[in-house]
Amino acid sequence: MALHRFVPLAAICALALSASLTSPAQAHQQRAAEPYCVTHKCIALTFDDGPAEYTNALLKVLKKYKAKATFFLIGNRVKKHPKLTKNIATGGHELGNHTWDHKYLTDLEYKAIYDEVKKTQDIIKKTTGKTPVLFRAPGGLTNDGVRTITAKFKLLQIPGTVSTQDYIKDYRDVEFLTGRALDIADQDEVMLMHETVKQTVESLPAVLEDLTSQGYSFVTVSKLLEGQELIPGEIYPEQLPLSGD
Repeated sequence: MALHRFVPLAAICALALSASLTSPAQAHQQRAAEPYCVTHKCIALTFDDGPAEYTNALLKVLKKYKAKATFFLIGNRVKKHPKLTKNIATGGHELGNHTWDHKYLTDLEYKAIYDEVKKTQDIIKKTTGKTPVLFRAPGGLTNDGVRTITAKFKLLQIPGTVSTQDYIKDYRDVEFLTGRALDIADQDEVMLMHETVKQTVESLPAVLEDLTSQGYSFVTVSKLLEGQELIPGEIYPEQLPLSGD
């Protein structure tokens, strides 16, 4: 009778021990399968209109804080500054298409929009060996033609979700832009800034210092969107487009 009771108890104990041994590994595999930004507090910093004279200074700041960013590049500036463009790529940052010469695409015919996108894709690929998968329309101005063309090039439209508004001349003050960036920063936001604005670059150390202390991970836009079902030509993150220069 005692033996009859003992055998099931032993089996139960063995099963419990087995579960305790395999559970951590299974949990680790589950965590590993999840996109990074599901388990981390992420923000995507993005910089428009480069490469430009402050690019290398910006790259040094990002490297110091182990921050990865996304650079939406203008094609004619990539052609003029191939070394700066390569520096962005070798720093592990993401390269996005911001048209050839920053024309507002809603003012253009289909063929002109196509050329703005294609020429920029081609020069970035020629310069860095990398083909952009992200696109940002100047001023955030887009339409059905832009959607169709970006879809042809397998590009996602990324207008950004928040902006420091450093494209406004009256806002180009280091203290103001620092406070502005910290005010709008939040988890999973895509922050729009300009590497062509000296005060933005000068404000970045204080911004990164503060956000690092808050536990943020600074990731590329593609890393932020990881795990989502993404359709070329559509706007991401899925919300109203942000207007900006």
